[in-house]
Amino acid sequence: MDWSKTKTIFIIVFSILNIFLYLLYVERYTESEKVGILGDATIEEKLKADTIAYPELPEEVDQEPYVLGTAKVFETKDIATEGIQVRITDDTKLTVTLNSPLALNEVEEGEPVEEFVSEHVYEGEEYVLWNVDEEKNEAIFFQEINDKTLYHSDSGKLVLHWNEDEEVTHYEQTIFEEITPQELLKDVIPPMQALQTLYQRTMLPSDSEIDFVTLGYSAHVRISDGTQMFLPTWRVKVTLEDGSSENYFVNAFKDGVLELEKDEEDNDEEQ
Repeated sequence: MDWSKTKTIFIIVFSILNIFLYLLYVERYTESEKVGILGDATIEEKLKADTIAYPELPEEVDQEPYVLGTAKVFETKDIATEGIQVRITDDTKLTVTLNSPLALNEVEEGEPVEEFVSEHVYEGEEYVLWNVDEEKNEAIFFQEINDKTLYHSDSGKLVLHWNEDEEVTHYEQTIFEEITPQELLKDVIPPMQALQTLYQRTMLPSDSEIDFVTLGYSAHVRISDGTQMFLPTWRVKVTLEDGSSENYFVNAFKDGVLELEKDEEDNDEEQ
């Protein structure tokens, strides 16, 4: 056996191993340094490091109250019944069917459905367009309360339906009335803190873009059969790297993430 050659091979192997271990050490050290830097960084610096773009945020709101609202009990006298059929369910849900469907043009643009609601729906000006689903031939509107959108409440919503010829056939409506702000004011977290909450929960992936942040309301506590309390809520709309979009909702008082697209009675909050 040629020990000279064997010795040379061992030297080469151990040299390569030493180089590999050194490179691994440098990589781990660099990563730990980066983690340490990010741990001390501001949320703005963290977003920049992860190439998460965001627009100019709304001005900070000092304080806001909880708000109470009562679901309207509909009566047929509330609606002009000429040319339509009216059905009231559980006193608070109104279903209106048009005897002759009314044409819409360019439904996907949003404006025709908004005009229809404004002109033909009870208190139509109280709703804001949330989504147009061309596959289902429907548009969803949420009620506005004190000029802020009430997100995902089945008791403050309008759903408009049309046929394949883009003619409105019917709609379902619920609405809150007797809107009453409570006397107690509470501090509202800044919009940047809402982004930090989402970032800490890994809900803002790298290379995403925050489209906007806006303050609205969400259903908080059911006070009685027809009365609910509403909570100021930050809505954060995000466009992901693949082009899809997500809406996130943050409790503007307690800084928790709200899951609003479930049934309103089963809403959960991640603390």
